Amino acid sequence: MQERREYLYAISEGNANETSIYRHPLAKDGFLPPLDNRKVNMQKQLLIQFEKFNEKKTLGIYNEETQRYDHISYKEIIEIATALGSSLCEQDSIKEIQDQQKNVIRPVGIYLSNRREWTLIDIACILYGFTSCPFYDTLGVESITYSMNVTQVSVCFVQASTIGFLAKSNLPYLKTIVTIGPQDPNILNTLQEQKKEVISWDDFIKRSNGNSKPYPELEAQHPLTLVFTSGTTGEPKAAIQSHLNFTSMIALFEHQDKFAFTQDDVYLSYLPLPHTFERVVHLAALSGGAELNYFSGNIQNIARDIQRCKPTYFCGVPRIFNRFYEGIQAQLNTLPPEIQQKFELALAAKIKYYRTTGKTTHDQLDEAFIKTKAILGGRQRIIITGAAPISPKILEYLKATFCCQIIEGYGQTETTAASFLTDYNDSLCGHVGGPTISQEFKLVSVPEMDYLVNQIVDGQKKIRGEVCLRGPSVIKSYFNNIQATKETINEEGWVQTGDIGEIIDGTLKLIDRKKNLFKLSQGEYVSPEKIENCYLRVKGISEVVVFGDSLSNHCVSVIVPESTFLKQWATEYNIQGDHQQLCQNKTLRDHVLKLVNEQGKQDNLNGFEQIKNVYLEPRPFMQVGILTETMKMQRHKARSHYQDIIKFLYSEI
Repeated sequence: MQERREYLYAISEGNANETSIYRHPLAKDGFLPPLDNRKVNMQKQLLIQFEKFNEKKTLGIYNEETQRYDHISYKEIIEIATALGSSLCEQDSIKEIQDQQKNVIRPVGIYLSNRREWTLIDIACILYGFTSCPFYDTLGVESITYSMNVTQVSVCFVQASTIGFLAKSNLPYLKTIVTIGPQDPNILNTLQEQKKEVISWDDFIKRSNGNSKPYPELEAQHPLTLVFTSGTTGEPKAAIQSHLNFTSMIALFEHQDKFAFTQDDVYLSYLPLPHTFERVVHLAALSGGAELNYFSGNIQNIARDIQRCKPTYFCGVPRIFNRFYEGIQAQLNTLPPEIQQKFELALAAKIKYYRTTGKTTHDQLDEAFIKTKAILGGRQRIIITGAAPISPKILEYLKATFCCQIIEGYGQTETTAASFLTDYNDSLCGHVGGPTISQEFKLVSVPEMDYLVNQIVDGQKKIRGEVCLRGPSVIKSYFNNIQATKETINEEGWVQTGDIGEIIDGTLKLIDRKKNLFKLSQGEYVSPEKIENCYLRVKGISEVVVFGDSLSNHCVSVIVPESTFLKQWATEYNIQGDHQQLCQNKTLRDHVLKLVNEQGKQDNLNGFEQIKNVYLEPRPFMQVGILTETMKMQRHKARSHYQDIIKFLYSEI
């Protein structure tokens, strides 16, 4: 039996209605900085690290003609970023903007997909103390306009797919638009008519005339970037992430077992760079001297991109991993029964071995998983999943079939990504481990939800409450939003996450979400995520969103069924039709309703928590447009999109 590691170290006694404050055991005497103490900001971090790797190649772009990646060296990164930063220094339109919390920024807009130029701009801003302001399409048109006006961005880097928005919006603060790649002449004419300066990438770099400006001295708290939240509960807020926030996260990679990037690692960048999860990993990969390659730009081709890159270090979100799992299952179902049986026997033996030893590789058993391991290219040594909870069953299944450790992380934009991580050798799934070396946490009772830090439930002691986080990688405020700052970050610097956690066997498990509560007409509070997580355990259910109404005493739901299972159910009922027609069939809707309610009974859902009617959505929620780019549900968008269907579902009850 493998030895279990300690995740939590109490550094204080708990106050009333609060647990003790817990830290990572390595950080019990203080939060850990990067290994080189001179790296007090990301500017120094990158300059020191890049000098070590000088001629190493990275930032790969796939060349269709040569069928290989074209790279540049770490030395060239610094040279190009220095030229870019020097040109930005020549921009008189970039003003220092001070918000109500006395934060001073010099904003630079980035409205690009993951590509080499994105990284070069980011590093240029880091070197010269500009504050990058990344924008992304899933914010929505109104939110992007709002975000650009809030930040008063005067210079923005764009590509063909994003420049059109700027032409339509005619933003008052925007003065200079730097274009990357070919552009539509009509759009360029429109921008020039609006008196906007339009300049190409190459010409902008030449603007400094080869005169490199000296790098400024930067404080650790200098604003490195403004990251807009995904707006899951309303208008996006701009989290001010400092240089200290990022160096604290880089330290996490340097100190954590097996976690550090090395010059031997290869990383595929495909998760959206405007989001903190990818941004942190991206900079950690470069700080470690890794080879970083970009995906093709089309997420539909991610399987091909993975095979081209063959990453050693892979990051994803649960819905990506769910697709891998479903793909393996679908392929397995096409094989002869005797082959399926052999696979299942090998899988059972591998999982048993993993649970006993914590190891995901086995010399003999892994022969059965050669093809599943190859799904990620076959070279993977570490995988990270984050941004949302993942099914323990799927996590364990993929660890065995990918023959690779999968680390589960939990964090938020406000905590600069990872706040909790599971240990590399931990074989237990279904928790998020313990705090990182740059954060501490406590649980605070939430009486209205009956989550208390000290209570007895069914004869067992429970330690449950809202997760609160504090530390050098946690932000201090939102930009120009004192009210939102007060609502999220208290006077002692604790970020009140809105997530409900439970301490079980020395680990943290996320069990609910405080901010998504709604009240039914009988006065009962309902947590939709609790119900959704329950229903997602039903075979054949891919995605779920639950709705409630304060004028009704019932919940209803929209569910995305898996096509193979839907066809199977239709065959059982002798129902004909294509996927969309089957989703509309009342008999099949009732069948799914029965399945999820049976699961709800098994999981002891209260009667008022069980849904009373269901609509089957034929498209994934990402296509519907109600998820963020990190695959989180935007509940206000979901309710708005399905408002007529919700009314129909209630009318049918």
